[in-house]
Amino acid sequence: MKRALHISLFLTAFISSASFSYAQQTDTTSVFSVVEVLDEAVATAEKSKVVYRLDRQKLSGSASISAEGGSAVDVLRSIPSVQVDSEGGVTFRGSSGFLVYVDGHQSVLEGTQALQQISAAVIEDIEIITTPSARYKTDGDVGIINIITKKKDETGVSGIFNASGSTIGSWNGDALVNFRKGASRWYAGLSASQAKRRSDFSQDRTTIVGDYVTNSISDGERFGCNSSYIAKLGYELNLAGHRILIEAQSGVTEVARGGDLAYNERRTVAEELINDAMYDSYDRYSNEKRLGQIVADYDWKINERGDNLSFRSRFRYDWYALEYTESNMFDAAGARYEGTRGYEDEAHWDIDAALNYDLHYRETGKAEFGYQLTSYSEFGDYSIKYWNREAEDFQWQDHLAAPFWYRRQLHSLYAMVTDRFGPVSVEAGLRGEHTNDKMHFDETYVSRDIKRWNLFPSAHLSYEAPGRNIISAGYSYRVARPGIWELEPYITYEDYYTKKTGNPDIRPEYIHSAEVGYRKHFKGGNTLSVTGFYRHRKDVRERIRTAYVLEPGVTLDSLVNAGNDRTWGLEANAVLKPARWWNMTLGGSLFDYRFFSSYEGCSDNSVLSYTASMINTFNVGKTTRMQFDANVVGPRVLSQGREEAYCYFDFALRQQILGNRLHASLVAHDIFRTAKYYSTRVSPTLISTTHVRPKYPHIVLSLTWTFNAAGHKESSGAVSSGAMFEGKDF
Repeated sequence: MKRALHISLFLTAFISSASFSYAQQTDTTSVFSVVEVLDEAVATAEKSKVVYRLDRQKLSGSASISAEGGSAVDVLRSIPSVQVDSEGGVTFRGSSGFLVYVDGHQSVLEGTQALQQISAAVIEDIEIITTPSARYKTDGDVGIINIITKKKDETGVSGIFNASGSTIGSWNGDALVNFRKGASRWYAGLSASQAKRRSDFSQDRTTIVGDYVTNSISDGERFGCNSSYIAKLGYELNLAGHRILIEAQSGVTEVARGGDLAYNERRTVAEELINDAMYDSYDRYSNEKRLGQIVADYDWKINERGDNLSFRSRFRYDWYALEYTESNMFDAAGARYEGTRGYEDEAHWDIDAALNYDLHYRETGKAEFGYQLTSYSEFGDYSIKYWNREAEDFQWQDHLAAPFWYRRQLHSLYAMVTDRFGPVSVEAGLRGEHTNDKMHFDETYVSRDIKRWNLFPSAHLSYEAPGRNIISAGYSYRVARPGIWELEPYITYEDYYTKKTGNPDIRPEYIHSAEVGYRKHFKGGNTLSVTGFYRHRKDVRERIRTAYVLEPGVTLDSLVNAGNDRTWGLEANAVLKPARWWNMTLGGSLFDYRFFSSYEGCSDNSVLSYTASMINTFNVGKTTRMQFDANVVGPRVLSQGREEAYCYFDFALRQQILGNRLHASLVAHDIFRTAKYYSTRVSPTLISTTHVRPKYPHIVLSLTWTFNAAGHKESSGAVSSGAMFEGKDF
């Protein structure tokens, strides 16, 4: 009772106080640079583990109370500088340019969708590689996220089952079963999820096209749902210095979003009113894929010295993919006023293969050499039809049809040296890449045929002082190549008033990244981590929004190389233990961002932004944990506008049942409804303000059951899943 009273008094004082720490959540597993090369340094705090190595950090997948009901996205929210936008998209240090790997292989899905598909309950650790070495692919301007899944070591059968549901209709379920006997391990998994988002949406937009001035005020609801149904089967053999792994995955995924909005449109020509009417708009978007992937690995430990030859391969084939867009506009009488139907049928496949050799030339020194091949191919056909008012029917626009074929191949060679000299660890590498980009359309659109050679260096250094206080530094040079969806030159629709188009002439971004870190251990398990980072991007890709000259009132988002930018930032994280039953994590980031425009329609911009958090975890009893988080996300600038800061609060309760076999979690997000997204866009032809607020309540209940998991320990940590806005920036 006394402990519960203390907790209750603290929460009351905390909620009523205006002096809370703001934030994107973080925990004991905060982002920090590097440390050790051969021997990993492990820091523990209330069973939560963080491992630091020379070029990465490793987060414990079980460090979140809400792990059973969340995904990899929820685990990553514990890191300073991670943000989640209106559609659940993940950005780190202001960028969504990261690669996602699962157990060392590129995910069958991409980006945020890959993270959303992986249940936190099956995650052992997450590796964050912010300045990747030359041994890794160079794509991704802020690095690589590698998800390490749980693999039971017990002989016999073991497994984990997880299920959750929320008040806004999201749900997920997954199962992973392992069978180990001797040197062999079989495993099978099945995951299914629907991550839904709902937000209230309003927008005031004015476009200027010649003498036409159109003001449209919209209000309504936007929604989205990312669905995935993935099954996998694998076999692993470890025998006398040889390791073989074969894994197959297959499934269906769908990304869907839309909105039901009421529009008030007012249009003038030379200040003379020509239209003042009300409309109802219904827009829908979906991208469905049927896909399969096969992974094959081989490792050979050549000698006792540790020399190793390894082969990695992955083949993915999406034999059916349909991207569909639909916009509908009805007048006040219910008659259809406008409408579109867009279809993009495609199939694609990609291949990754790598051959690597590790040479241990001395006890603490290693040289690595490797060749890697990446090949991506896609073909498809785009078609669209418009509503014809006179015929009162949709009609195909044959002149806009666009069959296409695309292929990108990368051939890479790299060399690395890693060594340790007393308390100093060093790593240096160089990677050479040849890129061949080809895209072909018919005579209606521009095609693409580009060949490039590039060199990408990397370097890392760390020094471990007495007391395991560590100073580290890292640098890497990388590239962010445009995806196929960014190269497509034809027009598609987000809604009737918002069109977008790609650019086959777009150039890749080239990125210099560097960081310096410091970590100090204090008595009582308290720790302090600080990381300073710098990033410079050349030829930043941006979607520039302008008034569409052919249709007054409609905007067009065009992809351009808008200019260059640079970011200076500082991330900090402190783990405190005010009482035996209370853990506190204070964390956040402060960064100065500046954009230098080189494209007409954009302007120079800058912002001093921040994230911060106070995360409180309470041990109410031996089997019960409670957590309360206060968070704020700072402002962000675009090449044409600005997003304002907002704050939110999360609460969670986790109960351990049947020993350590069954866990039940209850998580409430944005409990005070303080999360509000507000943005402005300004250009010579456009003035737009957008306001979005997530639907509430958003409460998640989850259950997780494990068996044959002796020795498995749970840990405490961050709970927040953040504010989910749907409908940002339309």
